[in-house]
Amino acid sequence: MYPKHRNLKIVMNVTIENFFCPYCDEVIEIYFRIINTILFSGDENALRIGIESLKQKVPLDEYFEYGYGAHHFWVCQRRPSDKNKIFEHRIMIARF
Repeated sequence: MYPKHRNLKIVMNVTIENFFCPYCDEVIEIYFRIINTILFSGDENALRIGIESLKQKVPLDEYFEYGYGAHHFWVCQRRPSDKNKIFEHRIMIARF
């Protein structure tokens, strides 16, 4: 490990559970920004702050539906044909 990363403690992990539909460049970028937000969050509070910050920068709600459980954060993708509907299975989950 590089010396500058020695003290970095990342405890959040993301599990990709199902396929992601890359139907436009913007949804692809937001997908990876969600993953990075999860990976760089050290705990639930940091994740909530990170997701709120991401919502201010990109149209997160237009492409994804997401929420929090007691010990996890889940993400589903909205359908490109009807943004009021989501795909049947969630695409990722992060446990904290």
